[in-house]
Amino acid sequence: MGWGSNYGVMKEAVDILSNGKNIAMLHFSEIFPFPATDKFNYLKILSEAWLSICIENNATGQFARLVRAETGFEFKHKINKYDGRPFLLEELVAAITGQING
Repeated sequence: MGWGSNYGVMKEAVDILSNGKNIAMLHFSEIFPFPATDKFNYLKILSEAWLSICIENNATGQFARLVRAETGFEFKHKINKYDGRPFLLEELVAAITGQING
């Protein structure tokens, strides 16, 4: 799960990793006000997932904290990049693969 400018690289990573794996992504283009779950229950999807990862471009996990504050859902796994540059496809695929493989 992620938001904002990570959409493209997340989508490409999911496309690559979907060969042989059951993988999906949730992306939010706007996070305030935080989306309700009455039309689309993303919390159910997250809670039923074998592994849920929050992908962010910051050091402190601001989006993961917002999700926890607004919904109560806490990510056990996070991939954060905080050097001021966007994720490269290869590094995101490797980071997700590392999370999947434990």
